[in-house]
Amino acid sequence: MKLKLFVLLLAAVAAVGFLACNSKAPTAALVNSPATQPTPLPDGVDPPHAVDTAGKAIPNESATQPDKPIILAKDSDDPKSGELKPEAAFDHVKHSTLPLYGADGKTVAACVDCHHTDQPSSTVGFLKKFERKEVLTTAQLAASKEPVKSCRACHFQPSAEETDEYPPASVTYPAETKRPPSGKLTNDIAYHLNCNTCHEAAKKRDAKIKAPVTCDDCHVKKG
Repeated sequence: MKLKLFVLLLAAVAAVGFLACNSKAPTAALVNSPATQPTPLPDGVDPPHAVDTAGKAIPNESATQPDKPIILAKDSDDPKSGELKPEAAFDHVKHSTLPLYGADGKTVAACVDCHHTDQPSSTVGFLKKFERKEVLTTAQLAASKEPVKSCRACHFQPSAEETDEYPPASVTYPAETKRPPSGKLTNDIAYHLNCNTCHEAAKKRDAKIKAPVTCDDCHVKKG
């Protein structure tokens, strides 16, 4: 009886060993298949492309206007920043409510001066993409609840993976503007073109106005 039990035990051990030796580990193709990999987060989400002064991340789109100043370009990897931090402060409340911040210093800036895709069309020749059936205004936003995309929805980092559409191709300006093509229209280039153009015009209008136009006006040193 004991001999039979011993024989049965040996047979069981041998069977387990055979199965272990002949079982195959998952192939590299299976381990690395798209179905098993986490979906990468959109550019500018983690870390966030911008936060408000309370540290709250600015979403990629929202139907609520920011009520605090914003720190833009928090995750910028533009190598041209050098010894300066790439992020810069921007007060959305002041720019969207005070006439002094408008192009002529007398009227409040239009939403589409910055959010240029949020209109059905434009007379500005180099703007090609439009995603709103009505021109974006504070009243239109409140009535429609249609979210406004952040700048980073289109203007990506230089390191972002390119597709047929993003980052958008360089912009060629009308000849009368005397501007060279923009190069790859990343978020850093878009910010500088939009902000600097308006600030330089404000300085010409009133030399005493405190509109930042130099690197040190917006960016602080690292460290």
